[in-house]
Amino acid sequence: MRTLALPTILAVCIGLSAPVAAQSDFEKLLGGLTQGLITQEQDRTAYIAAQNANTVSGYRSYLARYPKGAYRTNAKQALARLGAPVDGSAAAAVQVEARLGITFVQKTAVQRELTRLGYRTYGADGVWGRNTRNAIANWQSSRAEAETGYLTEAQLRVLLRSGTVGTLPDDTLPTGTLGGAEVEASLGLTRTERVTIQRQLTSLGYNAGVADGLWGSGTRAAIRAWQKANRKTQSGYMTAAQIRLIGEQAAGTVTATPTPDTAQAALLEERLLGLTLAERVDIQRRLTRLGYNTYGSDGTLGGNSRRAIAAWQGDEGATITGYLTADQVRLIRVETGG
Repeated sequence: MRTLALPTILAVCIGLSAPVAAQSDFEKLLGGLTQGLITQEQDRTAYIAAQNANTVSGYRSYLARYPKGAYRTNAKQALARLGAPVDGSAAAAVQVEARLGITFVQKTAVQRELTRLGYRTYGADGVWGRNTRNAIANWQSSRAEAETGYLTEAQLRVLLRSGTVGTLPDDTLPTGTLGGAEVEASLGLTRTERVTIQRQLTSLGYNAGVADGLWGSGTRAAIRAWQKANRKTQSGYMTAAQIRLIGEQAAGTVTATPTPDTAQAALLEERLLGLTLAERVDIQRRLTRLGYNTYGSDGTLGGNSRRAIAAWQGDEGATITGYLTADQVRLIRVETGG
């Protein structure tokens, strides 16, 4: 009733003094305005109901009622997050983008380019969540292209403005984008991996001090010395290519087979995360979407879930423990669309 109050008052006030013909035109205009406001309110109410339910059927019901609604992009993205895109084209869009293998550096560059073009992502952190997906969808709409919120190869080329979609060289630190510390942080190295790298540096003659996984001034100095000897930029921070090269030179690998002690430490680290039931269910669903079947999403991380986690860790080049770290939880979310 509140929505109709202002138009009604206006109709009464203006209608008293307006000529008959003008009044008739005004009534038509007012009727259209009132109907538009009612439709907008119904659209918003329907989406809020779907959002509160947060179910596949809820979002699909909203899209069926309002296929061109103001919140259609949000509803489609919610369906994608639940692992059930609204239609085949939406599912295909997710798969097309996933096959591109967009890197952390590229994702950050895309966010910055979208913001520069006026499509706010509210941050350039390499994590494509709701804000970035909305920005992509709005940018697609401005180009009269399907508003999927997911990029095609051609669209990625346009936003990167580089002419190539392939992974950027690991040693490339684009001017104005990421520094050495940010690139190293994006690798998500575990404590075990850091310990292994310190030992490898020391074995190669670059004293990294105590191999405890804590990279302080001694380890950074050892990294810079190794970088200088190998004609790399002396940043004191590692890239993926440099880690591989150190492993080859030291005739070892970054990933180590976990011992009972490291497995126990990994279990304790996961417990410290305090994952809720909803978060554990979400992780199981995301792992299954990535191809690592947990055979259920009940929030209980049992044998099947542990094997799925271990398989995912192996493919990521991380230490295989079957238990998750905070960085790995974030990475799983990033890999499945935020």
